[in-house]
Amino acid sequence: MSKQPNKITLIGMPSAGKTTVGAALAGRLGIDFIDLDTMVEEKEKNSLIEVMNTKGADYFRNMEYGFIKDLSSDKKIVISPAGSIIFQKDALAWIQENTFVVFLDTPFEIIEARLAEAPKAVAGLNERGLKSIWDERMPIYTNSASLIVKTKDKSVEEVVNEITASFG
Repeated sequence: MSKQPNKITLIGMPSAGKTTVGAALAGRLGIDFIDLDTMVEEKEKNSLIEVMNTKGADYFRNMEYGFIKDLSSDKKIVISPAGSIIFQKDALAWIQENTFVVFLDTPFEIIEARLAEAPKAVAGLNERGLKSIWDERMPIYTNSASLIVKTKDKSVEEVVNEITASFG
């Protein structure tokens, strides 16, 4: 039997709650929380939307992969990557191999409403539209996860409880 990973990665659409749940989960477990989007913004000294618009999605994803592969192997941590990290094959492989992957399955209508209220950088959004991106990503999120948490009608605390019950 393989060793239980000591890291948790939250995957899901932008505005699925990865940062909110991640911070609460890390607090509950008494471990560090890393929001890769924030790390990109700090390194680039610019907003995520500006980084995506000026340097592109691949640059952004590769930057996030660089951050995660440099994480200490024995450090316990909760990681919140961009929703599009699943398209950076090396990053996805690293996440699946080294972390307990939790997919925050948040309904399309909720994602749509949250993004309308607080726009975020979403790779391909202007060209393709949210529904097309959603349809492409859902099977990848589902197939990549160790645990799928349906977040509809659940508080942050309930989502954290569900993750901690499965993580051990």
